[in-house]
Amino acid sequence: MQGYRNGDFMNRFRNIPAIITLLAGFVGSVAMIYSKYSLVTFLWMLAAVMAGFYIVGLIIRFVLNRAFMALDQKQDDAQESDQDEGTQDGAAVGDGQI
Repeated sequence: MQGYRNGDFMNRFRNIPAIITLLAGFVGSVAMIYSKYSLVTFLWMLAAVMAGFYIVGLIIRFVLNRAFMALDQKQDDAQESDQDEGTQDGAAVGDGQI
């Protein structure tokens, strides 16, 4: 993946924790409004739910980054070995000048 080189790789899944946190906050809010919690209890529980799911989102982002980094490394190694095999046949790769 050419767009994720030199430090940009970790930004591939940067939105995952925010999406998970907001989704958990929405579901929690709807559930607590439906159950008619008091305002103070509602706010404390919502803050705890959102903090917990933010941490879960960070862990998921870390795991996804590691998995895709390993996959990209394997693809890069395969491409390099294919290029090396092409130049070992005696054909020089250049700009066509002798």
